[in-house]
Amino acid sequence: MNLYSKFEGLARASSPVEFAAVLVSGRRNDFLAKNADGSPIFLLSDSSAAKYTPGTILKHLSVQFHATCRVQSVEGIVDGQFAIVACNPSAPELYELFIRCVGAAVQQLPDKAATQDIEVCVRSLLNLFRAMSAPGGREIAGLWAELFVIVQADDVPAAVRAWHADVFERYDFSSPDGVLEVKATQGATRAHEFALEQLESPNGRGLIVSVLLQPLTNGIGVMDLAARIDEALHGDTELRQRLWANITAALGSDFSEKLDRRFDFSFAERNVAIFNMPDIPAPDRPKDARITNVRFRVDLTNVVSSVAKPALRTLRHSW
Repeated sequence: MNLYSKFEGLARASSPVEFAAVLVSGRRNDFLAKNADGSPIFLLSDSSAAKYTPGTILKHLSVQFHATCRVQSVEGIVDGQFAIVACNPSAPELYELFIRCVGAAVQQLPDKAATQDIEVCVRSLLNLFRAMSAPGGREIAGLWAELFVIVQADDVPAAVRAWHADVFERYDFSSPDGVLEVKATQGATRAHEFALEQLESPNGRGLIVSVLLQPLTNGIGVMDLAARIDEALHGDTELRQRLWANITAALGSDFSEKLDRRFDFSFAERNVAIFNMPDIPAPDRPKDARITNVRFRVDLTNVVSSVAKPALRTLRHSW
C-alpha cells in the first residue's frame, strides 16, 4: 500500500479532533490523516486508560498522547483515544519521508498497544528525526549509488540486510559471502577516493562498484529509488525500518537540497563497472605501525576488471 499516494488524496481536517483518514494497518486502528494545514499526521490507537503523558516537540516532528478523536475512513467511523504523531507543516519536502518512516515504524506495534508500547515506538522515531537536525553522514551521490545497487538486486531484502547501518562502517555492504564497496562520481573520469583498508576483504569475496552519475532535472531521486526498494521488501517491517532509518541519517539537516537532486538512471546502468578488490591500484601498506590510515585517489578509467560477468548481472546475483 502506497500510503503517500493515499495521503495526497485525503481532504484536510475539518477540526482539530475530526479527520478523514486512511487505515495504516488491518490489524490495528492506526490511521494517516491530513491536518488542517495540509501536513500529515498519524493517529495511533492507544488502549491504555487516559493519564497525563508528556508529549514532545522537535524541529520536524511532534507527539501528543491521549487525544480523543473521531476518524472517518472507508472502513467507517472510529471514535477513540490516539497518540498523534505530526509532521511540521513548514517542511512539505519532508512529508513523504515522514509518512514512510512512521508508516514502517508503527507496523511493529502490538495488536493492542498501550501507551508504553507507543512511547517505545515514538522514541525510535524521535531518534530518527533528531538526525534531521544534524549534518548528513553521506554525500547524496554516494547514497543514490548505494540505493541504485540495492534496486539492481534480484534479492532486494538480502541486499538491504547487508547494507551498513553506520556511516563509520568500513564497507557499504557486508554479508557472510563477502563485502561490497560502492563509489560514485559525477566527474568525466572514473576517479574515486579509497581508504587502504577498504581494499582488504575480511571474509570471502570483495567487490568495488564504480557508478558514474549524470544529473538530470527529470531524473530519479533518492525517494524514487527508496520507494522501489520499500515495495520490494513486501512488508518486512524490520527491513523497512532499516531502509528508512539509513536514509534519514544520511540526509541530515540539508535534506531539502539533497532530496531535490536527481540523476539519470539509464546513464548509471550504462556506466556502472565492477572490480575485484585486488584489481584496484593501491600503495603498499606502510611498514611503520604509527601510520594507521592511508587514503588515496585512483583513476579506474583504464583499469581492467577481473570480474567475468557483466556489471549489472553481477549486481543482480551478489546477494
